[in-house]
Amino acid sequence: MFYKKASLQEIEEIYNTHMKKDFPPAELKPLNAIKYSMEKGWYVMYLAYDEGGVKGYACVADCGDSIGFLDYFAIVKEYRGTGVGTEFFRELDHLSDFGCILLETESIESARNEEEDFTRRRRIAFYKRSGCVDTGCMYNVFGVEYNVFINKDIELTEDFLAKLLSAYEYAYAAILRRDDKDYIYRVK
Repeated sequence: MFYKKASLQEIEEIYNTHMKKDFPPAELKPLNAIKYSMEKGWYVMYLAYDEGGVKGYACVADCGDSIGFLDYFAIVKEYRGTGVGTEFFRELDHLSDFGCILLETESIESARNEEEDFTRRRRIAFYKRSGCVDTGCMYNVFGVEYNVFINKDIELTEDFLAKLLSAYEYAYAAILRRDDKDYIYRVK
């Protein structure tokens, strides 16, 4: 498998072909916001691919202080469950220059049905198997509750956790180009 940074044209193609299917509308940022952030150098989409085409994609926002935010991570449907996601997730650490990467998963507590509960538990299990650590923090973003994880087992001192959470909030403000914070608040 090969990896590369996506061009603006590739981002638009991935957005329209895959992201609209892979993520619910409430979680999908507008394409123009993603492209704007990429043009400013705050955002990058990495692609996992082979001669058969794209197998997965990961969007990472630069939060400063050597912290990245994994905004989106998905494997093309026909390659899910094949190990592509595990390999790709491990490669993200080498592809990016970040000391650590923040990520979020929808909270199990707010699942509306058994299907959502199952999907959320499966995602959390994937990230934990991949070495991610739950920070113990939860945010509500546009009405969706998320648990905040970090991709490495780093000591979460009070100061470091504050730095991570500040970076997490900054990622949303930068991508959405909003100064107000009425769309995001800490639950725990």
